[in-house]
Amino acid sequence: MNNIEKLKQAFSEALSIPVDQVTEDLKYQGIAEWDSVSHLFLVEAIETAFNLTIAIEDVLEMSSFTNVKQVLNKLHVTFN
Repeated sequence: MNNIEKLKQAFSEALSIPVDQVTEDLKYQGIAEWDSVSHLFLVEAIETAFNLTIAIEDVLEMSSFTNVKQVLNKLHVTFN
């Protein structure tokens, strides 16, 4: 599984949505499933999937699928 697939799977599991609903357009509170509580589940799922710790200031930046990828890029996770 490549990194984009791992990230989509983490979103899918944390937000309880099908993987095909995880798109570049997905935004925090853009769907009912992505609220403040599920955001914490998402952070934990991403940390587990990529075996890393995300700083609080980066968690606050994670307001969309695209922004999550940018945060992970800062942590040396690449997406091809």
